[in-house]
Amino acid sequence: MMVFGQLKVQSNGNTFIGGFLGTSTNVPLVFKVNNTFLAGSTGCSGNMNVSFGYQALSSPLLTGANNTANGYYALRYNTTGSNNTATGYSALAADTTGSYNTANGSSALRYNTTGYNNTANGYAALCLNSTGNNSTAVGVYALYNNTTGIRNTAVGYQAGATNNNDWYNTTAIGYNAQNTVSNQVSLGNTSVTSFLVGGVNITIPSDGRAKKNIRTEVPGLAFINLLQPITYNMDLDALYEIMKPDDPEINRLTDSLRLARSPEEIAIEAKARANKEKQVYSGFIAQDVEKAAQSVGYDFSGVDAPENDKGTYGLRYADFVVPLVKAVQELSEQNNRLQEQINELTARLDELTHAPKSQNAGVINESEAATNFSFSLFPNPTSGFVTVDYTLHIDAPIGIELYNSFGQRVKLIVPQQNQKAGTYSVQISVGDLGTGTYIVKASSGNQVESKQLVVNH
Repeated sequence: MMVFGQLKVQSNGNTFIGGFLGTSTNVPLVFKVNNTFLAGSTGCSGNMNVSFGYQALSSPLLTGANNTANGYYALRYNTTGSNNTATGYSALAADTTGSYNTANGSSALRYNTTGYNNTANGYAALCLNSTGNNSTAVGVYALYNNTTGIRNTAVGYQAGATNNNDWYNTTAIGYNAQNTVSNQVSLGNTSVTSFLVGGVNITIPSDGRAKKNIRTEVPGLAFINLLQPITYNMDLDALYEIMKPDDPEINRLTDSLRLARSPEEIAIEAKARANKEKQVYSGFIAQDVEKAAQSVGYDFSGVDAPENDKGTYGLRYADFVVPLVKAVQELSEQNNRLQEQINELTARLDELTHAPKSQNAGVINESEAATNFSFSLFPNPTSGFVTVDYTLHIDAPIGIELYNSFGQRVKLIVPQQNQKAGTYSVQISVGDLGTGTYIVKASSGNQVESKQLVVNH
């Protein structure tokens, strides 16, 4: 076999390619072709290795096989690692026993020692990785700070660059997309204003065969009525301060990269941030939603609470559909009960209306003969006060009450009492009542009438 290994500096300004011939004698070769020197290495016993570059794959303890090193110091200290490919200055330079790694780019996987199954494409991609496994970084500085984290993926310039040392199963896609915790997917950076999904519906697995502990105790109105919808603008500087890593080295790297940008890049970034901060959003404050859920004993999956002080609160707005559906069902049930009450009251009124006329009713006109009273509400809907006007056609007892949608009396408007025939007016406050539909019920003798009152704050 032919292996190109350790390089011996012959002169300045030249490219050096080192190698030896054979696996048992390790006879060094030194020759010159077009001002390029080929130098040999002795003492290694690995097989099927190829190296190009000064001290590339040059450890005398090399026993690993099927490695390819192209570049100055590429795979410099590899000993037992096998099936690695390193292309670029110091690519996989510190690797000793790690295997099945691919590093393309200057300083890609530079400090990897024993990590395996990693792929890094781009300058300093996965640069600080030491023992982390099964990660993929595509882009300059992608997953730069990852050291022991496993199964992480980053695609884009600086994507995942600030990942904590031991995070796992993270995905960061897009320029400067960053994660804040393990098992998290991040798309784009804080300047992104929208995501476009080209006509594709996002499907979430919801097969009943894969669910357990199924319960129906989902709060509806009790939870929804506690939510406070708001509009707001984003404060990207505040968001950056929250998410900024504690490691000063990472912050220095981030700052240096920011300062190294061209004026055009700086202008584009500034415009994107300004557009993001001008956009008015509608939604909720996650901490308020969390408190509302806790107050009604609801373990609500729609709140994404941070696991550390560098994480940010988030909301999964799709999860709000479930309590909203429950609230609509509760309102529908209340409406059905109210309709039943109205139908019952209408039937009773119809009976009274068609009852035989009293022989002694000559003191009132014919249209009033079947009724003791009539009444009206104003304004309706209302938010503060309502005036109840009622007319007694005869001397009679009368009482007027206010009920909620559950059939519970919430106010006594006119206590049951005898009154002279005449017109009366009573004003009551409803400011202390919640928004909703109420029933005003008036009764006199056998006559009962009800009217709906809508309170809308």
